[in-house]
Amino acid sequence: MRLLFLMMIATLCFPNTILAQEDKKPVNYSRQFDFWIGNWNVYTGENLVGKNTVVFLQNKHIIQENWVSEKENFTGTSYSFYNAKTKKWHQVWIDKNGSNLLLTGEFANGKMVLTSSSDSNMGEPNSKHRITWTQLTNGDVKQVWESTTNDGKNWTIQFEGIYKKSN
Repeated sequence: MRLLFLMMIATLCFPNTILAQEDKKPVNYSRQFDFWIGNWNVYTGENLVGKNTVVFLQNKHIIQENWVSEKENFTGTSYSFYNAKTKKWHQVWIDKNGSNLLLTGEFANGKMVLTSSSDSNMGEPNSKHRITWTQLTNGDVKQVWESTTNDGKNWTIQFEGIYKKSN
């Protein structure tokens, strides 16, 4: 009787042990920004402000963004990648005028947040920039680009847009 009881306990517990082990799969940090991949129409409010094509390069180790403004003759390209040594994401943005942002950050609390130091060539001489991407529940992506000229005491929104997949 005691043997039967122990076998029943083992049978009931064994599958739970396997499931518990499966839940602890390691995080693949280099895939955290994959939600941004796609062809996008970008809106501020109801207004289409641009189109963005975001693709993988180099065996999915680089994410390339190709931005085209809808209203003005403005384009830009960024390259994003995960550095396993520093455990940080990096992005370099360069627009058609040669302005650039050098951003570093991480994915946390469902958001990719990348921040520049004041050595980027974008905006005012001592400006720093912070860009946040959040995947919304419907699959759209919200991007908020902020800047500061007082070392982060106050941030000003430069751009806020919703990325919607284009057909």
